[in-house]
Amino acid sequence: MRKRGQTAVFIIVAVVIVVLGILIYLLYPKISTVFGMDAEPNSFMKTCVEPTVKEGVELLSKQGGYLNPEGYVLHNGNMVKYLCYISSYYVPCYVQQPMIRAHFEQELEQMIQNKADECAGDLKEYYEDRGYDVSGGTNAEASVSVVPNRINIVVNIPMTLTKDTTQRFEDFKFSIPSKLYSLLMTALSIIDFESTYGDSETTLYMQYYPDLKIRKTKLIDGSTVYTVGDVNSEESFTFASRSLAWPPGYGFGG
Repeated sequence: MRKRGQTAVFIIVAVVIVVLGILIYLLYPKISTVFGMDAEPNSFMKTCVEPTVKEGVELLSKQGGYLNPEGYVLHNGNMVKYLCYISSYYVPCYVQQPMIRAHFEQELEQMIQNKADECAGDLKEYYEDRGYDVSGGTNAEASVSVVPNRINIVVNIPMTLTKDTTQRFEDFKFSIPSKLYSLLMTALSIIDFESTYGDSETTLYMQYYPDLKIRKTKLIDGSTVYTVGDVNSEESFTFASRSLAWPPGYGFGG
């Protein structure tokens, strides 16, 4: 009985070793990073750049999609860009930025460009310290695409890694889950109403889209500050409009 018990133990140990071997083979890229071995380049770049992307999105979303807005109203300590504006009273506004999404992408690209260069240098140094011969890896070019349910980031930086074998990389891609696309499209629709009718009925949007919340704040100078948000992700986009304004003490301004 004792010999049988020892045999059973040996069999169990052998099975465990085989299973562990299979798991290590399947999960090697993740395990190698955890134990300080060579990191996967795309994951390295994502980890390095992503915090700056999120910080940029948060700041731009508070300021109507502009890093340094001109033509803005100060609201809750933020410079909120007028996306539709007219200085006169009694008439609808003119759209200031008809390409909200494209402009947001351009602003975000500029904000993360320096970080992308820095991360590219860090990645090159990382592999050189581990005995790789690295060519390229300079002059990174970041591009941003805001699409439904996510933000796509591409850092274009040709790089060749040579050690036992040679690996060639042209760009590094990753995505961040986000509802920003739908928020920007809603903002664009509101601006269209403001420029055509002088105002917008925000409750209609929320009736059709339950995940959407819109805060509309009228200011004494005739301006309106809109904050369009997503209930689930808690993201928001804030912008301003001055349209069909009335002098203080008259009409809607009274």
